[in-house]
Amino acid sequence: MTASASFPSVRVIASAIMLFVLLASFVAADEPATAATRSAGASGTRQALVVCGLSGDAAHHKLYSETVTKLHEGLTQRLGFADVQVLFGDEPVDADAEVIKSAGRATREELEKSVTALRTKLQPDDALWVIVVGHSHYDGKHSWLNLPGPDIHQTDFAKLFADLSAREQVFFMTTPTSGYYVKPLSSKGRVVISATETDWETNETEFPHELARILSAPPETKELDIDEDGAISLFDLYVTVARNLAQSYVDRELLATEHPLLEDNGDGRGTEVQIDFLTEEQGGRAKPKKPVISPMNSTGDGRASKTIVLAFSRAAD
Repeated sequence: MTASASFPSVRVIASAIMLFVLLASFVAADEPATAATRSAGASGTRQALVVCGLSGDAAHHKLYSETVTKLHEGLTQRLGFADVQVLFGDEPVDADAEVIKSAGRATREELEKSVTALRTKLQPDDALWVIVVGHSHYDGKHSWLNLPGPDIHQTDFAKLFADLSAREQVFFMTTPTSGYYVKPLSSKGRVVISATETDWETNETEFPHELARILSAPPETKELDIDEDGAISLFDLYVTVARNLAQSYVDRELLATEHPLLEDNGDGRGTEVQIDFLTEEQGGRAKPKKPVISPMNSTGDGRASKTIVLAFSRAAD
């Protein structure tokens, strides 16, 4: 037997090495990000816009006023946002916090002005969170956010935020029928969260109040770290809110009237990524005493939100 027959040629070895490198890159690209490899998100200024529509009555004014105040507190004191603008639908009353008393009115005109001003300030490395709270109505085609004066629906709302340059963009649409905002707001690199499915989920939502509670008074890390990867991410925050809501409906023996969605792969379709972390009683498929570390859903939603790490400050505790 000749030497050439006993050992592979240089060309064969080179081809094998190239194939191995390609396969390794595909595998690495498909693995979920870990706490050691993910970034902390945007490195510039963290800005937010909180919009609350009309409350409708005194009881809801108090509820939404308190929720918006907690959201502002959570963003500024817990997550270190440098600039949080608030637009509130009602005229303030004496019992409101200063955040509400100093807020702009949440008219369509003021909303458009605020977004225009944001565009002039936002830089490519900045973060922008938009949180929308309040009532809405669905006419069979559009989900209308109820504002003082002319309302605004999902298509026109999304146009206000088209082509933003901020590296981190997160939208919490927490009104009834908010699932209809997912598709028009969807964009590559953007996270869109809705309180409801794209369906006739028209009941008043509890999502914004639970979100505000967690942001303003975050639980211990072990409770928030849903995927048990050692870091608290936007994904963990979303699933925690969704899971707490699901359990709340179970505790009250009520049929859940809101099913939150998360969309962060740019395809315009939201996913109930929390389903792998909810028990069957809560409406999910997680098995008791069997932790889910890193579920892989077919849509790919959840990957981008895992890369946005949240560093909660507990100095106020």
